[in-house]
Amino acid sequence: MTARKKKPSFEEGMATLEALIDSMNEGELDLERSMKAYEEGMALVSQLQGMLDAHKKRIEQIDMNTGEVTPFEEKDYGVS
Repeated sequence: MTARKKKPSFEEGMATLEALIDSMNEGELDLERSMKAYEEGMALVSQLQGMLDAHKKRIEQIDMNTGEVTPFEEKDYGVS
C-alpha cells in the first residue's frame, strides 16, 4: 500500500508558485527546465484558483442577515 501525500495548504502552494516564478525570472534555467517550471506553475495556478473558488462558495452560503449557513458540498481542491 502506498502512503497518501499530505496535500499542501494554499499558502504552501503559493510559496511553491512564487519559487517557480523566481527561478524562471532569474533566467538561469535552460529551455526544458523553464517549460517544466511553467507547466508546474500553471497546474498550481489552476489548483489554487479551485481552492479560492471553493472558499468563495462557502462564504456565499452565509446569509448576511441571519448568519445562517446553508449546506455546501466541499470538494477537495488540494495540490496533489
